[in-house]
Amino acid sequence: MVVFWADQASALLVFAVPFAWPLVALWAASHFLRAIGLTLAFHRYFAHRSFQMDRPARFVWTLIGTAAMQKGPLWWAGHHVNHHRFADREGDPHSAAVSGFYYAHIGWFLNDARHDRLAPTNPVVRDFSSAPEIVWLDRYHVVPPLALAVAMYLAGGWPWLVWGFCLPTMTLAHATFAINTINHMFGSRRFETRDASRNNVFTAVFAAGEGWHNNHHRYQRAARNGFYWWEFDPTWYVIRAMKAVGLAWDVQVVPARIYEEARAAKAHRATGRVAGIIDAVPLQLQLELAEEIES
Repeated sequence: MVVFWADQASALLVFAVPFAWPLVALWAASHFLRAIGLTLAFHRYFAHRSFQMDRPARFVWTLIGTAAMQKGPLWWAGHHVNHHRFADREGDPHSAAVSGFYYAHIGWFLNDARHDRLAPTNPVVRDFSSAPEIVWLDRYHVVPPLALAVAMYLAGGWPWLVWGFCLPTMTLAHATFAINTINHMFGSRRFETRDASRNNVFTAVFAAGEGWHNNHHRYQRAARNGFYWWEFDPTWYVIRAMKAVGLAWDVQVVPARIYEEARAAKAHRATGRVAGIIDAVPLQLQLELAEEIES
């Protein structure tokens, strides 16, 4: 808790550093590169198995994600699986509907001893604990962010430390946590899922595509959260580029039936009707990831 709040407070040091546009570019690089590391490795790879990549690529992206200072990859992805299994119900580690805004946004991450450890039967822990480099990053998750902070200071002194580590670590933390709170409270709902997930363009920008949360809750296995070309999803662009050069394969796409469901729901909204249980396109609200991992 002390480390977390110290980092949050350290972002205020931007007011003590002379402003320069190159420092803004440094903030953006540090924020968005680590955001992609989180969502590409921690989220779409470890938690949802939406694509495959080789061991070196996996380590590099996991290292980048761990440098975000949001604990370790197994801890992060394992809790995310639990979020989907119990979304907005008892058992969800971070639901504003169940536990309130503060607890869902930050409290669960800092204060609750229930979330310090994951059960050995958790699918992420079970399936990836055999990779020693991933276990090391999970156990010593303080090392990558500390190394990044030192590197920034050595490269550019206080301005680089503040704009390249302190500020972007704070903004990235809240961009990630906002998916648990803002995206279950504000935004649009393309799909009638049984949770309160919503799509939000603002969080999609700052969380590297994660803000298309209602899309994601409807079909979790997809490697893209922005289901349409106009839905900004830089993590998907990176995965697609990796596939083009052979660094990613078995990339899971959005099935045609999900697009058809979206078209049908849009048509119902256009006519002013609310689709009922009987006449709606079957939602098939299965938790695809949890079922496939558990089987």
